[in-house]
Amino acid sequence: MPPFQQGIREYFGADECPDRSWSYLHATDQAWIRRIALAGGEDPGIIGYSEMQDLRPDDRRRRIRQLEDWYKAWPYVRTEQVKNIERHLAALPEPRPQLDDELLDVPFITGPPGTGKTALLKRAAVEALCRAAWDRRLEMEDSPHLSNRLVEPDWRPVIYHSTDGNPIVKTFFTHLCHEIGAPEGSDPQVAFQKAVIRHGVQTVFIDEVQMINFDGQYGMYLHNALKALQNMNVRVVLAGHNVRSMLVQRKTSAQNATQFQSIARWAFQDLERYPHETKPQIDEWRKLLKKLESHVRLAGHKHNDPVFSTEFEEHLWVSTLGYINSLASLITGASLTASRTRSQRITAEIIDAVRLNERVQQGRAHRLRNWRAGLFEWSTRAQESP
Repeated sequence: MPPFQQGIREYFGADECPDRSWSYLHATDQAWIRRIALAGGEDPGIIGYSEMQDLRPDDRRRRIRQLEDWYKAWPYVRTEQVKNIERHLAALPEPRPQLDDELLDVPFITGPPGTGKTALLKRAAVEALCRAAWDRRLEMEDSPHLSNRLVEPDWRPVIYHSTDGNPIVKTFFTHLCHEIGAPEGSDPQVAFQKAVIRHGVQTVFIDEVQMINFDGQYGMYLHNALKALQNMNVRVVLAGHNVRSMLVQRKTSAQNATQFQSIARWAFQDLERYPHETKPQIDEWRKLLKKLESHVRLAGHKHNDPVFSTEFEEHLWVSTLGYINSLASLITGASLTASRTRSQRITAEIIDAVRLNERVQQGRAHRLRNWRAGLFEWSTRAQESP
């Protein structure tokens, strides 16, 4: 294959032969990695307002779409809280479904909505795929005599699945079967357990777990089904918001038993919105904004112009209350709006005109007025109910 683009190469870490490791991955997994690692497409570069207007209509439309793709894919920023979770996941031993390993705690990435859990989980899944491919290459090179016919060419070591609605066990395992192209048959759970062996499944990442009603009968069945996956030595990694509220005292002894198993097995890793009170917290926020600045392609700003980390650092926090998803939406909207102006420069007026989700939009004008008057309370606690 052609040389790796840097966005993919970095996920292979210290792998000495990433191109050969890459070749062991299924085409579907390769396409998924490209979609995550290379989101945004090619760097559009900078083109001024007048130059844009001089383009033919078709070329101008292509340019607009290129900018939209670029700005919708802001860089994945490894701030300290993100790196802490990544370190935790990286420190876990690799699952070996064919061995009789001891059960390990289930990593559970949680925290309020809008704190970047899905972005982190997807990249953790990409890294798991690339590590598995590296291990696969080493295994084949060290033991070329091993028969590989059970998992080639359909080796699928990692599954990423986003829960839709409140699934029952049958629909949940049907979806998992579909993720790796396995027939679900009349009993999807049994079919998937067989597919785990046939396709070499090692890790299952499950997002939006809050959609599952663990308080109900189907939720208990699904909880037990996830435990059955662990019993097959498949690593399960979960993500969802407000999950601790699921672990309150239940109505029945069976539900309490399920809750007790969850507490004993789930290892929570919290992603929070970025606070803005202490100097280390402010430095972390500025570091995040600094990274995002490198993505700006506007003629009115020099490369790495500190427009976010200095000029609008407080403005952006007051507008978003430190929620990373809201920040991404705000900067994307402001950058695209600025690209359509003659100055191609981000201004306070442009920032304030970008509409955000209701959680941060509610009270936003009032917060900004207080901030401009020097009356804003920076305490995160004071902003808990915006």
